[in-house]
Amino acid sequence: MGNGASRETRIEWLYMALAVLGLVGSWAQVWGYLGHGLVEGNVLFWKDAVANPAGTFLTVDVLVLGAGLLAWMFGEGRRLGIGSLWLWGYLLLSVFVAISFALPMFLAHRQRRLRLHRPSEIGAPAKGDWVAVGLVGAVAIVAVLYSLRHAA
Repeated sequence: MGNGASRETRIEWLYMALAVLGLVGSWAQVWGYLGHGLVEGNVLFWKDAVANPAGTFLTVDVLVLGAGLLAWMFGEGRRLGIGSLWLWGYLLLSVFVAISFALPMFLAHRQRRLRLHRPSEIGAPAKGDWVAVGLVGAVAIVAVLYSLRHAA
C-alpha cells in the first residue's frame, strides 16, 4: 500500500472497506423486505423507514445528503474524466443497492483517478484527522455488527 502512482493508497483501501461495510450492513436488513415482492416490499420498507420521528429524521437526512453527494459526484466525475457509464452506474447502485456502498466505491475510483492522472491533487487526512476517521469508522463497524445481529 504505497503512495506511488501504480499502487493503491491507504485511503483507496479505506474507501473500499467502507463500501463493503455499507453493503453488508444495509443488505442485512433488505432480505426481510425482498420476500414480500418488489412492490409490496418497497411499500413496507418506506412505511417502516418513516414509522417514527427518528426514522423520518434519518430518512430525510440520508436522502438530502445523497442528493447533494450525487450532484457533487457527477460534477467531480466529469472534471476528472470518469466516464458517464461509471457515474450513472454509481447512481443506480446508490438507488438499488445502497448509497453507503456506491459512494465509497466512487470515492475509491476518484482517488485512483487522481493518483494515476493528477497526483498533485491527491489529498488525504492528516495524522490527527485519522483519530476522527477511526472513531467514526468504529461506530460504523458497531452499527454493521448490530445490523448483522438483528438481520431482517
